[in-house]
Amino acid sequence: MSNEGTVIWKKGDGPMPEKVQHVVDAARGDLLLQTLHLPETVENTIRYNADKGAQSVNDYISHILVERLMPVS
Repeated sequence: MSNEGTVIWKKGDGPMPEKVQHVVDAARGDLLLQTLHLPETVENTIRYNADKGAQSVNDYISHILVERLMPVS
């Protein structure tokens, strides 16, 4: 089995292709959810709601945090 992969985009090549950006956003969302150590049911709800709203997990969670913190400031 070969460990070599095909490079489809490198930093500095210009804008990231949409398909690549989707994969990167999904990976970032998964890393965020793993870092938060939430119950699986909560993770699934976040993923479902983000997908339903056509948002990334990061954007969905950011929106929730901004809504909650706006009244504080």
